[in-house]
Amino acid sequence: MSDVDSLGIVTNNPRMTADFAVVHGVVRLYGVEGSPLDVLTRAETLLQEGYRLVSAPLPPNIPLMRAPYRSLLVQRDVRRYDVAGLKALAKARERMETQRAIDASAGPGSDADFALIDEELLLRTLRDHKLGLALDAGGGEASR
Repeated sequence: MSDVDSLGIVTNNPRMTADFAVVHGVVRLYGVEGSPLDVLTRAETLLQEGYRLVSAPLPPNIPLMRAPYRSLLVQRDVRRYDVAGLKALAKARERMETQRAIDASAGPGSDADFALIDEELLLRTLRDHKLGLALDAGGGEASR
């Protein structure tokens, strides 16, 4: 299986469409209804069904953690379970739940702004993955 044949996006972002996936070499688009926490739940399921986590499960800063959208890149793997990825998702869930309890509102910015930012973050992950710089879930460092 080639690298391109194995990528998937797990997202609740309406900007992520099948056309977006095709243009960027992603075979599967797992659309999720609901919150970023629901995206984590769907990703957890996939990581127990032969996928590994490629992108970081948390956005790069706290204001973006308040965003209503989250997109994660996953890749088909030879292992049945991605233990490191599952641990990363569990930690991300804990952080997101804690932050959401602190922030009752979504903060400043519109849903359209957050959707665009989420898309740009995913594009960066796709670029890094193609360059061999994808997140190594085991150590959190870039791998080659």
